[in-house]
Amino acid sequence: MPDSTSTGAKGRTGEDRAAAFLQDRGYTVVARNVRVPGGEIDAVCLDGSTLVIVEVKRRDSARFGSALAVGARKRATLRRIAADYAQIVAPSAKIRFGVVAVNGDRLILHRNAF
Repeated sequence: MPDSTSTGAKGRTGEDRAAAFLQDRGYTVVARNVRVPGGEIDAVCLDGSTLVIVEVKRRDSARFGSALAVGARKRATLRRIAADYAQIVAPSAKIRFGVVAVNGDRLILHRNAF
């Protein structure tokens, strides 16, 4: 029987789980789903004084590769929009990128992802 849950709802559930996962690891989630010209940041967090831009990737199966995989185009977009965001909210902050992979019941944090 096909899953009737929408892709958007699955994505939101994955992002909710990722936010809780990050908080459990000591991160402060500052904002989620930040829309800026050119894209969206799934989560903006603080790890101490470091601004962490987090991409949340959800996979129901490994058929299309690991949820940790973030393509070159997406990395470039995230770097660009993160720089724009940081310039406005925290121009002198140290920035790091992370990926939270949501693979079924398992969540994995990849620090310094790119």
